[in-house]
Amino acid sequence: MRKATLLLAVLVAACSGRQAEPAGPAPTPRPETVAEATGADNLPEVILPDSQLTDEDRAAIRIERLEIGVDPAVIREGETAVLSLGAYDEAGERVEGASGQLFVVGQAAEITDTGDTVVGRSPGEARITVLVEVPASASGPARTLREEALLEVLPARVTSLELVLPAASLYAGARYLASSTARSDTGVRSDADVRWSSSDESVVRIGAGGTMVAGSPGTARIEVTSEGITTGADVSVVANPIRQLRLDPLEASLRAGDVVHFSARALDAGGMEVPDAPIEWSVAPVGGTGQVAATIDGHGAFVADEPGLFRITATIASLSEVAEVAATPRPARRDMTLKAHGTVPSEAGATTDLWVFEGTDGRDYAYTGTMDAATMYAWDVTDPTNPVITDSVKVDGRRQNDVKINADATLAIITSEGASNRRNGFTILDISDAAHPTIITHFTDGLTGGVHNVWIEGNIVYAVHNGTNAVHIVDISDPANPLNVGRWQVDNPARSLHDIMVLDGLAYLSYWDDGLVVLDVGAGIKDGTPIEPQFVSQYKYRTQHGAESYGNTHHAIRYKNYVFLGDEIFGCSECVNGPRGHVHVVDVTDIENPSEVATYWVPEAGVHNLWAENDKLYVAYYQGGLRVVDISGELRGDLYRQGREIGWYMTEDAEGHNPNNTDAWGPQPYKGNIFVSDFSSGLWVVKLEEPRRELIP
Repeated sequence: MRKATLLLAVLVAACSGRQAEPAGPAPTPRPETVAEATGADNLPEVILPDSQLTDEDRAAIRIERLEIGVDPAVIREGETAVLSLGAYDEAGERVEGASGQLFVVGQAAEITDTGDTVVGRSPGEARITVLVEVPASASGPARTLREEALLEVLPARVTSLELVLPAASLYAGARYLASSTARSDTGVRSDADVRWSSSDESVVRIGAGGTMVAGSPGTARIEVTSEGITTGADVSVVANPIRQLRLDPLEASLRAGDVVHFSARALDAGGMEVPDAPIEWSVAPVGGTGQVAATIDGHGAFVADEPGLFRITATIASLSEVAEVAATPRPARRDMTLKAHGTVPSEAGATTDLWVFEGTDGRDYAYTGTMDAATMYAWDVTDPTNPVITDSVKVDGRRQNDVKINADATLAIITSEGASNRRNGFTILDISDAAHPTIITHFTDGLTGGVHNVWIEGNIVYAVHNGTNAVHIVDISDPANPLNVGRWQVDNPARSLHDIMVLDGLAYLSYWDDGLVVLDVGAGIKDGTPIEPQFVSQYKYRTQHGAESYGNTHHAIRYKNYVFLGDEIFGCSECVNGPRGHVHVVDVTDIENPSEVATYWVPEAGVHNLWAENDKLYVAYYQGGLRVVDISGELRGDLYRQGREIGWYMTEDAEGHNPNNTDAWGPQPYKGNIFVSDFSSGLWVVKLEEPRRELIP
């Protein structure tokens, strides 16, 4: 929250257009608990004597009315509007010197660093709000003054259109799908109103979605138009040589969530295969009229999200061929057994991230961070049924959001945010005696704005810096004397970087509304090096919750040919019991063209951190607890509906920091058990039991 003086430079709390990154679900005590704990109903209002009032307090006490304006009131993405602020006393005279908060409600806009302008971030409505807290004084009781101005953000104008035709020559009677991409100065305009037309509908008819039906042989021009921009291409229709379709396989039996690939061959009158035949695929339930709980893509890849019997149809012109698929239920969920629950001292408050590892002495350890206690705890977990705190490390940095260990378990890094001297950064620890870690150095150079997450790769640390929203690259070859050696960021002034993972020479950056960004840091794809990253690809998405859509890419992990992305959404209209968020499964077989193929979403809960290992995805799902998901084989569709969730455990404690609430934060499988840090209740150790054997009578 940035603070400054009203009417002079009211930069106060210039929050970003996205929901500000929370520390986790805010504790929500029962109303009676608040009253019991504070006696609020009986406490008299504290009136500050004049001698204790600051100049800002005195100015605030004089204010009777606030004004806020935004000009213009309607802008497009990427454009800015000017803010005007005023505070007035009872006589209508301007009041100078008061301070307050200035923030944006909504995802559509954000206040710039100067505090006097606002920039459009995404289409929608934003409420630019100014708020002043007036203290109780001899002049009157405490009060809150608040005023809002509405800003409408329209999509950026379309500046170019790309038209992609499925083929230059079409077969008469067949259906094809054309596609178009509208772009603006801010990127792809997926919401653009696109109009299609054909110069001769007897040759080719084209629908609103780009579906083309080839008619009589001849030539026609296909055009696409959006916001005054038009592009087009010629297409010809020829006689259709296809006389027969052959589908393979004609039947299949599999579990819900498993994928089968169908192929269809189009043959001419002589039995020769016709290349580039536009096969249309469809799926329907056999004997049912309800919602189809299965999908098949344009290449014949089928998956059932629920058990059932399904009919697959391949069609071209008047020809069709049918196959059937029987999808059976996946195995039942497995039991999860509690091995141990370790609590931190009451003064430690909330627990953040964890890392479990084998120390150089052969014993097992877990390190956990804290939200407000500026402390990292070291646990001996050699006996997973009895985790014991062996020591702690305290630094000047209120929040230790992240804890990482290097590959040979000799160094640890803990991040710092909220330092009292505003010198944040990260702390390097000597963990040669893992039970009693000691500080080597606290590194702040270029990182004073706070470090949210880090990744250690050999002698390089990739640090996510809150101040620049860039990844800062630090050489720790000499741990006592770290050295800045590089930096990378997306070209977006409103960027917000949250996390980073590095694997096999590729870095995966969770860049909030800019989505997943992949960098070459030594893979050899784009000649990147560990200290000079090179851009490889990007995948951006929006998740719909109610009437709102969010990016909020929070955490990314690579496993096999997939990247699993968790989005963390606070403040949405549906977030009545805490955050929301999906796990997006992105296929990176072609690393330069990532594509989303599946999702996993626990209803009414929000994702935090992820871990993937041995064909299982471990998800800390905030109020949804720990979830374990089967990610074996090819992934497509809705993993939750498919029954791929094989286990869950609710990490709640009646005596936790937030009593009786589950706030699962970070998971890690380790030596047959699963360790989970819970924001409200500390460290948990659970075991995923083996599947139950079916009894044979």
